[in-house]
Amino acid sequence: MPPSWSLPHRLMLERRYNGPIPPADSPWAGDRDGLFLRLAAEQRRLAAARRRMLAADQALMDRGLRHGQEDLRFYRDQGVAWWRGRRD
Repeated sequence: MPPSWSLPHRLMLERRYNGPIPPADSPWAGDRDGLFLRLAAEQRRLAAARRRMLAADQALMDRGLRHGQEDLRFYRDQGVAWWRGRRD
C-alpha cells in the first residue's frame, strides 16, 4: 500500500498551509518521532476546538473532524513506522 502522503490530494492539502514551512528532516533525524508527536498534538488541539463549537449531531457529520482523524491516523502510522525503523 503506497503511503498516503504521496497521493495528489494530500499534496494539495499541504499547499493550503499558510504558516512558515518547517525545515526538512533528513530520514535519519533523531527527532522524527517527535515531529509526528507535535503534529498529532496540534491536530488534536484543533479538533477539540472545532468539536467544542459543534453540537453532538453536527460533530458526527462534520467533514473537518473526519479529515482530522485521517491526519491523526497518518501521524500515528508514520510515527510507529519511524520508531520501529530505529529499533531495528
